[in-house]
Formats: sequence, structure tokens, C-alpha cells
Amino acid sequence: MKYSLIEGDCIEVMTGFDPCSIDAIVCDPPYGIGFMGKQWDCAVPGDDFAAAALRVLKPGGHLIAFAACRTVHRLMVNLEDAQFELRDLISWLQWQGFPKSLDVSKAIDKAAGVEREVIGKSKRHGGGKLSGASFQVSPVIPDLTAPSTPEAKRWSGWGTALKPAQEPAVLARKPLEGTVADNVLKWGTGGLNIDGCRIPYGDPAWPGPSGDWAYPNGPGGNTWSVNAPPDNSRSEPVKANDLGRWPANIYHCAKPSRSEREKGCEELRGRFREDVTGRKAGSAGQNHARSGMTRTGEVKNSHPTVKPTALMAWLCTLVGGQKGSIILDPFMGSGSTGIGALSGGFNFIGIEKDPEYLEIARARIRDTSPMFDQEVPIEGSYRGKFRSN
Repeated sequence: MKYSLIEGDCIEVMTGFDPCSIDAIVCDPPYGIGFMGKQWDCAVPGDDFAAAALRVLKPGGHLIAFAACRTVHRLMVNLEDAQFELRDLISWLQWQGFPKSLDVSKAIDKAAGVEREVIGKSKRHGGGKLSGASFQVSPVIPDLTAPSTPEAKRWSGWGTALKPAQEPAVLARKPLEGTVADNVLKWGTGGLNIDGCRIPYGDPAWPGPSGDWAYPNGPGGNTWSVNAPPDNSRSEPVKANDLGRWPANIYHCAKPSRSEREKGCEELRGRFREDVTGRKAGSAGQNHARSGMTRTGEVKNSHPTVKPTALMAWLCTLVGGQKGSIILDPFMGSGSTGIGALSGGFNFIGIEKDPEYLEIARARIRDTSPMFDQEVPIEGSYRGKFRSN
């Protein structure tokens, strides 16, 4: 498999690509929520990105792009306005988000200018301190306080936000040329690799109900049946497909561990927490779980929003087409899409604006396997350096 990692603005770089030359786009673009105060996260990709992506994709080519729950609608509108077909919304379930909620009761007491009585220590940690290369949680434990004013007592237990446990990803497709069959035979794009993305039974990637369905009553008293007689008299279970469960628009896996994030980056320059977060060393904000850096003091992969390689490999397999096709990530970050694409047998092109993240991505991809150490330089225009089968 071949890959090329390009430094630059993705829209400018894609102008040099041949039209209809990319089989699929899988990416994790900015969410437009100003994550950790990063300037690059000030807005979701706009109309110019959507138009550039549509131009380079083959007819029937799919695009998968992550977004935040609060801003995914803006991304979807931009893609739809560029003539993409919105096909689905995939949810990555990770359960690990930190709830950024305002305590309404505390806000009321603060507005009233009254002190709250300290009645103990919270069972939830609010930060910690560094000890060598590890992060110790226990030393920083916030006070547990009681409401003071009658209004604060009335609103005790109320907040302003849910725990973020999922991240949506838009699944869109460039319009077909003719029928699905016509398009697949001409361009090699247009379909989803259902069997290649089936979830093995018992795999935690599917968190939903498991087991065979029985008739006439399924799990939970469900009377739905497949190909049953009008009287629902069938009672035999529906046998599971040997290949696994039909892939759904849900995929469950944890956020990447520190070892997964850092693998291959051992020779890179390390950065400390205060350098990455932009917060003062030793400050409560820098040590707080919301800083995005709560596990180690020095890191080699400083990208704040690394996606799991297992998740990206599954998405690449879903939309990448036949082996040897070209998958593009215009917002490469630290390279998780590249690892997933190459591991699945696809060629990969990654574009990254930040030279530091580009260096991290290159180190991680090269570490994945020696067979992937075949980077193809692209100078200036695309020039068809990759050709899918």
C-alpha cells in the first residue's frame, strides 16, 4: 500500500487533485466549538470544503466526517448545499466525555453574593497533581457545599448539560452516474461493504441486544417477525449470520489509550501538559479533567482529539470500496485514519495544516507496519500518483 502525507490547507491542496480521483473521504474535521481554545476549531468546514470534496470524489464516492452534536447540522447543510446526498448519521459511542455543566444552585448563590456552607468533600475528583510521569488524582478533591438561599435549595441538583457520550459522523455520497450497478461497475464506488463491516457476535463494538430472535414474541415481548405466517404462528428462532451482525449506524469503542496515541512517537520531542493545554503549570485549570491532559506529564502525541484506529479502520472498510482504492483525509491530525486505511488494504492521502501534527502522523503510520513505509511524495499538483484498481 502507498500513502502520501501533505502539509497545507486542504482546500488549496485539493485544487491540485484530478477530478473524480478519490474513492472515499474519511475525516475528523474541526467541530466549531473552540475546543481547548484552539483557533483551528473555530468553525466547521464550509461550502468551499464541501465543493472541493465533491469535485475530487468519484461519482458514488462516500464521505464520512465527524462533528459535534451541537454543530453537526451546519456541516450537513454545507454538504447538502454542495449537492452531496445525506445518507445517514453514524454515532461513535464512547461514554467517556466529561460533562461541562454549570451547577444552577451554585450559580444562584453566587449571584446573590452569599457563601455556601462546606459540608464535606466531594466523591468526584476535580483534578490532581503530577508525580513523576504519572498523574495522581486524589490530592485535589473539591469541597461539597450546601445551598444557602431558598432559591438555590429549590434548584439544587440542576445543571445545564448532559454527559457527552457519543460523537456523530455524517455519511454522505456524491450523486451516482446512472444506477448503483452502473456506477459500481464504472467507478468502483457507490456501495457500502456490509459483510466486511459485520460485527462479530459478542464484540463490544455492538452494545445493543444480542441473541437469536424467537417467534411469535421476541425480546421484551416484541411480536415483530420476519416472513411469518399471517397468524405469527412460527416459533423457531432466527439464526444468526455466520459473518456477524449487520453493521448499524452505531459503533462502540473507548477513546484511544495513551499507549495507542503514543505508539510510534517515541523518538519525537516530548511536550509537557502546560505546553499543550496553554494553562499555567500547577494551576487548577491545567490539572483539571477538562484540560484534556489528565494522564501523563510529558506527551509525544500532543493532538487533543485522537480517534481510535479500530473505529477509523471500520469506517474506511465501510466506504473505501475494493482493496487498493484511495482514501483521503483532508484533516489528518495525528494519523488515525491513515493507520485504519492502510491496515484495511487501501492507499491513503492525508492533508494536515499543522507541521507538528504532520510529524506525529508520519511517525505513527510508519510504526504501524514496515510494509506501509512507502510514502509517495506529491509535489504541486496531484498528477495521479495513486491509481485504484
